[in-house]
Amino acid sequence: MALSRRRLLVSAGAAASAAALPLSRLSAATDLPPLPPPLPADVFRERQEKLRAAARTRSLDAIFVTPSTNLAYAANLAIGGSERLTALLLFADGPAVLVTPSFEEGNHRKTAVIDDVRVWKEDEDPIALVAKILDGKKAVGVEGATPYGTVAKLEAAYGGKIEEATPLFDPLRRVKSADEQALIRAAADRTSAAIDATQRRVRKGMTEHQVSDLLEAEFRRLGMGGGGLVQFGPSSAFPHGAPEERRLEKGDTVLIDAGCKVRGYTSDVTRTAVFGEPSDELRKVYGVVEKAQTAGIAALKAGAIPEEVDRAARRVIEEAGYGEFFTHRLGHGLGMDGHESPYLVHGNRTPLLAGNTVTIEPGIYMPGKFGVRIEDDYAVRDAPEPLGLSSRWLELTVLKG
Repeated sequence: MALSRRRLLVSAGAAASAAALPLSRLSAATDLPPLPPPLPADVFRERQEKLRAAARTRSLDAIFVTPSTNLAYAANLAIGGSERLTALLLFADGPAVLVTPSFEEGNHRKTAVIDDVRVWKEDEDPIALVAKILDGKKAVGVEGATPYGTVAKLEAAYGGKIEEATPLFDPLRRVKSADEQALIRAAADRTSAAIDATQRRVRKGMTEHQVSDLLEAEFRRLGMGGGGLVQFGPSSAFPHGAPEERRLEKGDTVLIDAGCKVRGYTSDVTRTAVFGEPSDELRKVYGVVEKAQTAGIAALKAGAIPEEVDRAARRVIEEAGYGEFFTHRLGHGLGMDGHESPYLVHGNRTPLLAGNTVTIEPGIYMPGKFGVRIEDDYAVRDAPEPLGLSSRWLELTVLKG
């Protein structure tokens, strides 16, 4: 399979010095930079101290956190929720206590950054145990991902005041440290490599489901669990369309929107290619989207107003006559969640901060024809810094099976 000329800017850290390399050279795990090390325990203890301080400003005695990215953020415990309660009780002036089933204690002690563990047995009520630990405390903040049923049971058993605690986490999570940005960069590198390798395996007659399977296989080959959206031709005109059984034909766009996680931190990258020779209209639209992304990136810096960054990219598309076909915001924050603050959207006038990490992803979606989106991940600084392989100077890729 032949690819059109494509050169991508490889991020080289805070100095943003970079060398242009063909992405095909980075399609194997051995060609990618090694994964950054895990975040040390001290990082989580520092986060806990900041959460304690935030709780005190709200007159909360403790924070109750069930399985979520906020639990992973606070205690390095990335687990899924279940009918068996596991929860962190972080006291504003006391320890970080993990409440968990007795048979899970050994597993959680291996990774969780906590001060104490309180266990419950299968024939015991874990909410009663939580209420006992909270006895005498007047107010507790409950992290927002906690199921309503759990909150209702806690409220009945505890008897004190319960408040939403998510606002304590959001300001802390919004700004990423250099180590956190390195994890996002590593995820984005591997996502770009997986997309490129998938593009080179595309053949006429394949379905979107089959190419989606190829994408997941390429992530596995890189040692990652990842995947994403694969859309051909008219289905790519739906920004969040699901894979279907439509078979690839000459002239179809091939839009792949993908991501993976490295040590809990997420990437989000989109590439739009064409199978066979592109139409003049597709070439024109791709060029407009590329210029819009350039404008959005140029506007991205510490102190910038998010809606104005969105506006900088949107203006390019509107002036080209495609304004009605750019139907979503310019971008979103990413970190431990694929979509989080800050959002680059009309109405958001909270200034960007150094250390914010966001996507820049303009798109034009032509109903019944095709869609084009180009998406990359960036860190906000005095000047924008690409996290991972960037699409800057990326020409429309022509796939020839």
